[in-house]
Amino acid sequence: MTGLLLLNKPLDMRSTQCVELVRNKLGRKTKVGHGGTLDSTASGLLIILIGAATRLSNFVMDMPKCYETTACLGVETSTDDASGEVTGRHEWRQIKEKDIDLALVSFMGWRMQAPPAVSAVHIEGRRAHELAREGHAVKTEKKPVFFGSVVRTGDISEDGRVSFRISCRKGTYIRSFARDLGRILGCGAHVCELRRVSCGPFSVDDASDAAELQMKTKEELTEKIFSIESLCPAAATYICGEEEADRLINGLSVPLRKLKRENFARWSTTAGDVVVRSEKIFSICGFNEDRRPYYLFPTVNIISDRSN
Repeated sequence: MTGLLLLNKPLDMRSTQCVELVRNKLGRKTKVGHGGTLDSTASGLLIILIGAATRLSNFVMDMPKCYETTACLGVETSTDDASGEVTGRHEWRQIKEKDIDLALVSFMGWRMQAPPAVSAVHIEGRRAHELAREGHAVKTEKKPVFFGSVVRTGDISEDGRVSFRISCRKGTYIRSFARDLGRILGCGAHVCELRRVSCGPFSVDDASDAAELQMKTKEELTEKIFSIESLCPAAATYICGEEEADRLINGLSVPLRKLKRENFARWSTTAGDVVVRSEKIFSICGFNEDRRPYYLFPTVNIISDRSN
């Protein structure tokens, strides 16, 4: 059993809880993982990886993501979302929509971003959230993140809330976006609502309700599993022949000129990986640019049952 299961995670349900529920339904011997967690305070698309597809975790996490979020102006919190303690209150009614739109320009493309103090990043071998909850002063290091687009989707409400739709890449914290936007505007802000609506070619509209997992049978859950070939739109994909498939299976590189292109990438990963596949194999490959003509080398191989 190999593939991907799309779940619509509700608020206050942990991603690890979703993984455990799926594992219990499919059988404890079945490998189950995820393609990027969601905070318990966030809802939306959670990609569960099953069987050999768990080896594609890095590839899935590297796919571009889209979020819908609402920020609350005038209030800063310890977690940069509504679950934390209030650390500051500021006047916000002087802020206009044009001020926000002007500030959004600075987020476009690559920028340096500090993760929230309460997050899963490591600081000297420990999680930042563990240190923060023990009362330690936590200062996370800034790292490069990428925003493909940031669009304001509503006017400022009477209670200081404003909504956005954000396309971004791996490692981007939407909580940090709200915090940084508030600081640019001079009024402070935090995330009060967050929902992941898509990841690469997958949409939350096609996901099963995670809150109903307990009521699903194994057979019902199995019917919802997407094949690993559903990942092909996330990378340039090539079809290989018997000889090239055997080389990939044995960890050897193959010349690009001997492959037939199946599609261009619609949702490319930042790593620039490509998919090479046949009846025998589904392989995530990287470019060996030191060789001319170009060669592709396998980084993850999944051998198909159909090859037996």
